[in-house]
Amino acid sequence: MGWKEVEEILEEIRRRTKKQAYALAIDRDREPGLFDSKFGGLPYWDMEKEYPVDSTGNKMMLLAQINLERLFQEVERDELLPSTGMFQFFIALDDVYGMDFDGQGIQKNFKVVYHPSVNYQLEKAQVQSLDIPVCTDSDMDGCSPIWEEYTVKIIRETAYIGECDYRFEEIFCEVMEEKFGKQTEGKPLDEFLGEETYDKIMKELPNTGHWLLGYPCFTQTDPREYEEAYRYYDTQLFQMDSDYVEDEDYILWGDGGVANFLINQEDLKKGDFSNILYYWDCG
Repeated sequence: MGWKEVEEILEEIRRRTKKQAYALAIDRDREPGLFDSKFGGLPYWDMEKEYPVDSTGNKMMLLAQINLERLFQEVERDELLPSTGMFQFFIALDDVYGMDFDGQGIQKNFKVVYHPSVNYQLEKAQVQSLDIPVCTDSDMDGCSPIWEEYTVKIIRETAYIGECDYRFEEIFCEVMEEKFGKQTEGKPLDEFLGEETYDKIMKELPNTGHWLLGYPCFTQTDPREYEEAYRYYDTQLFQMDSDYVEDEDYILWGDGGVANFLINQEDLKKGDFSNILYYWDCG
């Protein structure tokens, strides 16, 4: 199959899978505050709630928080997301960053918290009194993929399914048969198309970077491909990628991986964040 035909298939896949999402980027020019959307640092916290702890009873560390209220003052809101409040993502301080290899949907060493409202009268000292571990602590080596606190810029962008998503191959084959009457004859798509063509597809639809919503990317394999129960988690809630330039590391999952928090779309619509798939991998 020639690249011109592949491009036509990819264009149809873009049309079918197009959705609005939010690209996140580190803003090194602005000091993050308690209520800002940010990666790492001291979290906002509702002092009437119990702070999240891991399976050993130790307090978890903030990985990221997204202030939805402030976000939607600047960009158009997606109907899947709450219009107010704040998302927070916490992980345990261990050598696998809180992931459970045997039960990635169980929130015992990670936690997704949604605050329906934000108390802007809260003072930093009040949260500090909880003695919360933060990524900037001196003893974080090996326990955190992030070591600094960063303000996050958020831009509304269009996202398309990429080859990392386990559903991509099925969609590609469906479009290929509709348009050209061709089938893979039982071969994996990468083998059928050839390594060079498949590498081009990966570059066309990468889905790398940090995202709220959109489609996930994986360094190795989508866990939903081999674990059917995980297919319940059909929507990406948040993705944090490794982020580095030259010799400076901002975020590093293993040796350059990516982390994903996936949710069922109906749960997201209902504002139910109790059932989340947390997974990260590296090369």
